[in-house]
Amino acid sequence: MNSNFYHTLFLSSIALLLTGCQSLNTKEQTTTPTVKVSEKEFLITITRPNTTLHLIDLQTNKVIRQCDLAAGPGPGTLVMSPDNSIAYILTNHFSDIYGVNIDNCDVVFSTQQSTDNIRVKSIASIAISPDGKEVYTHQNRVKMMNDHYEILPPQIAAFNTSAGLNVKASRTFDAPRQVATMDTLESGGLIMGGQDIFLMDMNSGKYEVILPSLNDEQPGYSAKDVLTVWQMGKVNNEYYRMYSRAKYNGKEGDLTNADYIWGHEIVNLKTGKAEAKDFGPLESVLFTSIRRPGQLNRVYGTLNDLKEYDSTTQKLIHSIDLPHTYYCINFSHDGSKIYLSGALDSIAVYDADTFDKLAHIKLTGDGSMSTSIIFKRQG
Repeated sequence: MNSNFYHTLFLSSIALLLTGCQSLNTKEQTTTPTVKVSEKEFLITITRPNTTLHLIDLQTNKVIRQCDLAAGPGPGTLVMSPDNSIAYILTNHFSDIYGVNIDNCDVVFSTQQSTDNIRVKSIASIAISPDGKEVYTHQNRVKMMNDHYEILPPQIAAFNTSAGLNVKASRTFDAPRQVATMDTLESGGLIMGGQDIFLMDMNSGKYEVILPSLNDEQPGYSAKDVLTVWQMGKVNNEYYRMYSRAKYNGKEGDLTNADYIWGHEIVNLKTGKAEAKDFGPLESVLFTSIRRPGQLNRVYGTLNDLKEYDSTTQKLIHSIDLPHTYYCINFSHDGSKIYLSGALDSIAVYDADTFDKLAHIKLTGDGSMSTSIIFKRQG
């Protein structure tokens, strides 16, 4: 072979190598960069006379979707699927549950708990498993006879969320009476708020008291009086409810010089830790309270007023009168804004530091008794 052949072969190899490198560089240059999609905050709540779900964009404070269900009102208690796409609503006179896709209003799940002559009522007791595969209710059951009612033992019922419409309970467990609100631990246990706070193993159905309430025998205090209709702790990933009680300043049981105080019972849904703590003086009635995200020693409550307490010092530090009653109080995730709902046809937005009113969100219908949930989704 002559030198011209090797020279040609060498040049061809260089050309081929450069072509490969050019192809590689072109491929790298056309790769689409990863774009992080921002998350937006939303609020959902329910109004009556029927059952209307309102989805509100909290960046604009506008209702962006309404879903009307052919169901009677009450109570309008809500839980969200883990991906925040399905709202499960306890409604129709405390009896039925509907799962609604909040993106298109499709009803993807339903159950009518009352069957034949067995009437079932669930006060505000609805919860969802951490994986979203089951919805739980606490069932207060009565057998309706011709001339009398027969009270049946209460139970926890589990429903398969993928089973569609008109779903029957897949399993039931015996449960304590007077359970009003519920939630689930990240590990799967079911929190039940009744006379005490209970934890149920959803595999065996066994339950235990993890925080005494009515049966709390702390010296120097009366028994707790608990109002449990609205579970407002989700933004802090906790089961949360208020109590009131008397603190004796003299002989045990003597109310003559007793102080009346507010407190809260809390279960951390990540760790399962349960605790009770007084947070301030009881000088007016409140229906709900919540701890401020990022400043958990600050407790905010509402009914006819908006109040702020420091649970460390147990003192009231801020209070304003409201234009009308609000049953529910909620917080933005960063703790900067307060959302008042659950009565009449509006949601009020307040600055958490100044108590200045920031917005007034108009709804259709009356939101009495319903809860609100604030959550984040990509938007």
